Amino acid sequence: MYSPEEIASIVTRSAGRLGVEITEDGAFEIARRSRGTPRIANRILKRVRDYSEVLAEGIIDAKVADVALGKMEIDKLGLDNVDRKIILTIIDKFNGGPVGLDTLAASIGEDAGTIEDVYEPYLMQITFIARTPRGRICLPDAYTHFGRKANQLAFEQLSMLNNIEDD
Repeated sequence: MYSPEEIASIVTRSAGRLGVEITEDGAFEIARRSRGTPRIANRILKRVRDYSEVLAEGIIDAKVADVALGKMEIDKLGLDNVDRKIILTIIDKFNGGPVGLDTLAASIGEDAGTIEDVYEPYLMQITFIARTPRGRICLPDAYTHFGRKANQLAFEQLSMLNNIEDD
């Protein structure tokens, strides 16, 4: 995982190779929503470039990047529609968890392997979900991000998780 500053440098270099004009704050806006992954940052850059060429005279600054990323439904933490579906399904349908991977996958219509390999690592890294022996649980940070009130169960699950890690 790269820092936002390192990703911004990669984005700036990639923009130069693509012949795209980008400001420092535009590169940083893309970088902080790229999950610390250069491949994702470069994919986002290309989509933001397309938007900027049509609607912003081809120059990517923070405002253009923010609007383009908003249209792509990528939020300030880099979460996309599938991330939101995962988190909100655990919170709303399973009372914060625990829920098994296969049950979660069936609930959102996504492949279990894709959830486990693509989405979970980042959601775990930003402390939105955790894997427990009984299944996936949502942590208080996820409730806060989505403007949901964390029930007592979420805090009990966090406490349980901390106890497991301490053993």
